[in-house]
Amino acid sequence: MRILLVEDDAHLGEIIVRGLREEGYQIDRAVDGNEAELFHLTRTYGVIVLDRMLPDMRGEELLQKWRLKNCNTPVLMLTALDAVSDRVTCLKAGADDYLGKPFAFDELLARIEALQRRGSLNTTSVLKAGNLELNPQTRLLTVLERSVMLNKLEYDLMDIFLRHPGQILGKETLAEQCWKEPWDASDNTIEAQIKNLRKKLRLIDNRVWLKTMRGVGYRLEVE
Repeated sequence: MRILLVEDDAHLGEIIVRGLREEGYQIDRAVDGNEAELFHLTRTYGVIVLDRMLPDMRGEELLQKWRLKNCNTPVLMLTALDAVSDRVTCLKAGADDYLGKPFAFDELLARIEALQRRGSLNTTSVLKAGNLELNPQTRLLTVLERSVMLNKLEYDLMDIFLRHPGQILGKETLAEQCWKEPWDASDNTIEAQIKNLRKKLRLIDNRVWLKTMRGVGYRLEVE
């Protein structure tokens, strides 16, 4: 996998590049936002490691530009500012994860590997489980030729259920996977979204697909 590292600190950049190459990764390193833009225009990356404080722009500004251009590459933001407000800023800009400086290389590597696994789940193929089909291009959920359109959050919930049919998924897991800001996903919020998703399912099929496992979570039961 190829990684784009955007880091202007020469010493830290060398340590990260050397360590990741020893782990078998291919690395491109940019020292500012403009150089990062050039790399991003010409190559595809599995993960981007982006410093928040760059010489010519802030990392979140660069990331927002990429997200507006429909860049879905997982991004790990590096930041020396580790207050809650700073972490929120990173996440709102489109970061998938953040890591405060200073950090241990092993933690950096573990977070990159986690983002790599998450990114590998992003696919353009139709998801199927039993008679259920979910099209990521149209967000259409289909049961035996009857379809209904899902909104973004309903789609994200259905996506994770279809990837784990028969498995009990707790509310914490759903919040982490489906909400950009998991702390905003209260129990009541999640229950309301599950209720909405069930209503959509009933429009195309009468059976109860999403079962509540009281006190534990929810399970998608397929034929």
